[in-house]
Amino acid sequence: MRTPSLLALVCLVALLPACNLDIKQCIGDCLAIGDGGPGGGGLGGEIGSCEIVDNLFEPTTCHDGVSQPGELCFVGTLGVDPPSPITSSIVLPLDDRFGVDMLITQANDSVTPQLFNVGNFFTSQAWPDPLATTPVLHAAGDFDEDGAVDVVATTRTLTEGRLIRALLLDGAGGLAEVRLVKNVESVVTLDAADWNGDGHLDIVAVTPPAPGVDNLFVFLGDGTGEFTETVGPVIARPVPTHVLAALDADGRSDDFVFTDDAGGRIVRHAGGQQIVTAPGMPAELWFHEFAVADLDGDGLGDLVGVATNTEFESSEAAVFLQRDSGEFIDPVRYPVHCDARLLALADLDGDGRLDIITTGTNAFSTFRRGDGAGGFAAVRSISFGGLQEGDSFFVADFKADGTGDLAGTSIATGGLLFSASVD
Repeated sequence: MRTPSLLALVCLVALLPACNLDIKQCIGDCLAIGDGGPGGGGLGGEIGSCEIVDNLFEPTTCHDGVSQPGELCFVGTLGVDPPSPITSSIVLPLDDRFGVDMLITQANDSVTPQLFNVGNFFTSQAWPDPLATTPVLHAAGDFDEDGAVDVVATTRTLTEGRLIRALLLDGAGGLAEVRLVKNVESVVTLDAADWNGDGHLDIVAVTPPAPGVDNLFVFLGDGTGEFTETVGPVIARPVPTHVLAALDADGRSDDFVFTDDAGGRIVRHAGGQQIVTAPGMPAELWFHEFAVADLDGDGLGDLVGVATNTEFESSEAAVFLQRDSGEFIDPVRYPVHCDARLLALADLDGDGRLDIITTGTNAFSTFRRGDGAGGFAAVRSISFGGLQEGDSFFVADFKADGTGDLAGTSIATGGLLFSASVD
């Protein structure tokens, strides 16, 4: 599949009207037909107009042919319809050309590399044989330490049930080997992290809880693509929407943040023991997704959530900064576009500081420039949208030019969306 050149895309950067930064005045006009979220499936949803401060304008140096740190110059969203609906996706480098690529699974059980090729956007070619039925991609990492990024996935067979598999890739977009990790009835969460801090990547799985049965599995990697199973304690009420994060200064990704009952629940691990906490969540915020990163440079993981304000039927990003005590301070809340459901933390403008990007079914996404100290004062709208809760949203440097691009895949429409930062 070949798609149009990036040069053929039209620049669609919208400048929305300004409004008072007060939450009530700024984003309280989002009443429309609902989407079945909080408040029911009738009136009171967020598919409506939403005024928002837009005081970060396109730099005058945009489109002068020279990329500069801090520029934010975007073309409009390009939609790509693959031959079969996309069921899961992941961003990773599949070959040594240009920037990162994308691997997708489709409803016909195919696994398809989407190789980024400057001038042709993505070129795709499905792997010749399906792995099994209903493959789902979960996380990426170099399990066998050969320099090629690999993938942990689940598949299902009629005779063996759900299988956790390590897909060892060849570094050119192809599959080198498939290794079975474990046969399970079902998986709630599955991720990749150096759980024990030995320098080798491990696979972390959480299965549904059952009475008297531990449901946290850690498969310790040895750097060759082989794994040794260990069983941890029970994680109560695990939910599919989660973040496996490094919340503590030790830098180890061994803590979970769950979107649980529209709030947030943190499960920390220390010495094999679990500590369950939750930051103070405003009662009117219904959270859809969280992300974790060190936003203020103190070595501790901070928490960002995208939520619906059920009082005003609007959308917000809430930033919880962590203190040395391990507690999270009351959130700083920022208005974002209506119907925001997904978020990413990334250095979108190349200035060395993490930014907040939110997106949803609205025609525009919201970009908030980080100041490196935990604040996100400026806001900019970007022509990118069409994703729902449960879809995949990525900010990655596909063009290898030092700036982030936006990409996402939609389960409902089976489409791939892309918006590039260009000069």
